[in-house]
Amino acid sequence: MNVVFLGPPGSGKGTQAKRLAADNKLTHLSTGDVFRDNIAGKTPLGLEIKGYVDGGKLVPDELVSRVVFDKIGQFPKGSGVLLDGYPRTLDQAKALDTWVKQNGRAIDAVLFFDVDFAELTKRLSARRSCGKCKEVYNLVNKPPKKDGVCDLCGSSPLVHRPDDQPAVIQERLQVYSKQTEPILDYYRKQPTFRRINGAQAIEKVYAELDGALKDLAAKRATA
Repeated sequence: MNVVFLGPPGSGKGTQAKRLAADNKLTHLSTGDVFRDNIAGKTPLGLEIKGYVDGGKLVPDELVSRVVFDKIGQFPKGSGVLLDGYPRTLDQAKALDTWVKQNGRAIDAVLFFDVDFAELTKRLSARRSCGKCKEVYNLVNKPPKKDGVCDLCGSSPLVHRPDDQPAVIQERLQVYSKQTEPILDYYRKQPTFRRINGAQAIEKVYAELDGALKDLAAKRATA
């Protein structure tokens, strides 16, 4: 099974992706994590990506697709993948469809996290992440047990990322509206698309995601 998570920054995709991937034996591929690993390693690709990310801009489509497809190619053949943060544009969505067909794969579910921008701004401003293990927290609805310390690895301090600063948040949401929302029209026409109410509590969002996957699996089984 191959799953795509769609939604604006701060909609909860990363939080839900880890659990859903583990429960369904999928490899979680977060483009944000792949990018940050390259940035932290100061690779040539990382330095190129950093200029876009720090300014709240989307990384060019061709560059993003190349990174994603190369990474998927490293996974065991036939393993399921959960794509978190890709595709973000119509060109990326079409590139993904072409790639999966050429490589004998299929996209089994496209799950869209629907959250309004006022809630997103509040969430992103309160987001913190562990620089060591990449675990993400939110001071509003998912705070660490100890202030400033990662629950999983004990690393501190937690990081307030440059792209979660107020001015950059607004730029990111504007970029999302202009470049990312059009792919919803592309996917809405496909039977694998499901809208998820991402404004709910974390457990309720997960229950809705799990239900959507089971419904799609049942429809595939009877097709």
